[in-house]
Amino acid sequence: MTTSRRASRNRSANVRQRPYVALVNAHDSNTSNTRDTLATPSKGRRIRLLRARVIQEQVDGRHLWELYFGTGSDIAVNPLKAVDILDVPNEGEVSTRTFLKSQGPRGLRDEVLSGRWLGTAPTSVHKIVIEYSEQS
Repeated sequence: MTTSRRASRNRSANVRQRPYVALVNAHDSNTSNTRDTLATPSKGRRIRLLRARVIQEQVDGRHLWELYFGTGSDIAVNPLKAVDILDVPNEGEVSTRTFLKSQGPRGLRDEVLSGRWLGTAPTSVHKIVIEYSEQS
């Protein structure tokens, strides 16, 4: 066998890298226990979560924040869609772990990322910062 034939057999397929763009959405929370839509993917795309942060800028007590995929009223509606429950300290901030670009929780096509206050809702608006990417 000639060296040119061996070389052609050993060639691997060219892998085309898809562009990777990290997106950030800053959202003001509501002051009730109803669901908030935090991020909506482009049509036909999926959200892949990188990190979520909840920031309490005023003294308002300790609160719990549910983070999940879909439009259910809370995590209990579909526990398999749950991402995390964040314990927000008084006048502080908390975040989920930071996921690598291909390892974070991922929603279904066209599925929103939602959040809501669990238990007693705060009386002041909190800042919710979502870092994510969109995938096909």
